[in-house]
Amino acid sequence: MKQSRRLIILAFGLMLCGSQAYADTTVREQQVLLPIEIDSHVEKVEALIVRPVKEGKFPIALIINGSAPASPSDVHAYWLAHIAHDFAHRGWLAASIVWPGYGHSTGVFRGEAGNCAEPNVAQFLDVHGKELGATLATLRERPDVDPSLALGVGISIGGASMLDLAAQPDRPLAAVINISGGVYYHKHVGTPESNCSLFQADLVRNFTKFGKDNPTPTLWIYAENDPLFRPDLVERMVTGYRSQGGDADFVLLPPFGSNGHTLYQRDANPLLKPHIEDFLRHHRFPAMDDTALTPLFSKLVPEDREGAEAYLKSVTEKAMAMSKESSSIFYSYGARSIKTARHQALSHCRSATGKACRIVAENMELINGWKNIVNSSNK
Repeated sequence: MKQSRRLIILAFGLMLCGSQAYADTTVREQQVLLPIEIDSHVEKVEALIVRPVKEGKFPIALIINGSAPASPSDVHAYWLAHIAHDFAHRGWLAASIVWPGYGHSTGVFRGEAGNCAEPNVAQFLDVHGKELGATLATLRERPDVDPSLALGVGISIGGASMLDLAAQPDRPLAAVINISGGVYYHKHVGTPESNCSLFQADLVRNFTKFGKDNPTPTLWIYAENDPLFRPDLVERMVTGYRSQGGDADFVLLPPFGSNGHTLYQRDANPLLKPHIEDFLRHHRFPAMDDTALTPLFSKLVPEDREGAEAYLKSVTEKAMAMSKESSSIFYSYGARSIKTARHQALSHCRSATGKACRIVAENMELINGWKNIVNSSNK
């Protein structure tokens, strides 16, 4: 590949850009403390709400983190902003929340699950499933929400707790996306205790119970090198869930980085997104629509099409820039605003080419004048 045909991918930064007819932002953020009622008392949970700018009532995508690796007070709802933005761009009102006792949430995190000799996984999951249910009830009262459709997206203990919520008799969730979900016993966070087979067996029993006569569609995504929930344990969890009638699509991804339990990171999105999109479309839920980008991608030279495919799988907010004098593409992804993504893409295009650059795409839309840029660069 020629040196001039470089793909530069950077996520953050700012630089002033020249005049151009940019697309308006299509989603907006709101940071709130949601009041939730649990056992006759009220707590407030930190939440980042991301929803489409247009008027309307939107289905809910409730997103929850895993446990804190260090201090719970350091965990905040914006940690999963990239997931929330992606769901907002799909047409959902996405609410990334943190557990009571985490971040700015009031209350205390309830971590009791027994131990290796006397496990009590049900106690842990029922508490957190109840907290998620209370949060969902609050969200359903919003005037911009369609209360008839709610999806749960959970990471680690969040994924396991979403399965608990989905198993409740009133079936409050239309579907669950369980990413690296489970519970493990530890004395040091991130390191499961060895010889803890009774605890793992109790985890499998609970997942089996969640599947009993449960028609809720679920997508389970794990990585081969997850040190907390290894493939053999995950296989037991999935098999148990399905054995009682549970609907589970299971995806075992290849190793991700040095720790497969970190699939919540932005850079894991190229692995997750195809499976999430297939799951959403199969069940006729709002999904990402990338078709508007097809005319641009069809005009790219072969050397840049691989980079364009990577752009498709990257998280929002994202933007792509090009120069008339170069056929290389430059893009930024994972920003909190389209303005930041736009500025970063332009900055690196200018630095790499030494020429004036223009934005040709933002998120899933083409920018006016893109054809002139691409046609000139291909001459």
